[in-house]
Amino acid sequence: MLFGTIIFGGIFLACQVYEFTHFVHAPGNELTLSSYRGEPHVFGSTFYVLTGTHGTHVAIGVLWLVGWLIYSFTGKMSVSDALDVECCGLYWHFVDIVWIIIFPVVYLMEYAF
Repeated sequence: MLFGTIIFGGIFLACQVYEFTHFVHAPGNELTLSSYRGEPHVFGSTFYVLTGTHGTHVAIGVLWLVGWLIYSFTGKMSVSDALDVECCGLYWHFVDIVWIIIFPVVYLMEYAF
């Protein structure tokens, strides 16, 4: 399960990199930090800061999970590591919950009005 979580976290990050690249280079629809479709707009900075910060936290979580996966194969893991593993899991789920809030606000808000 840990390996699967790492894989899907990596897929999420790869999709985010693709999306950022696509949005910046889309002809006639460019979304940059300061403009949208060539006009000054705050949406670009809001989008990139919110999703970029979340992506950074996902990357940190993936690296943390990789560390635990590698450590689990060393044979040194014991009951005393349980709290540390639990903290890693809580961090990962916090990042999940934040995405549940960010996704509707950033991606679906335009359909609400």
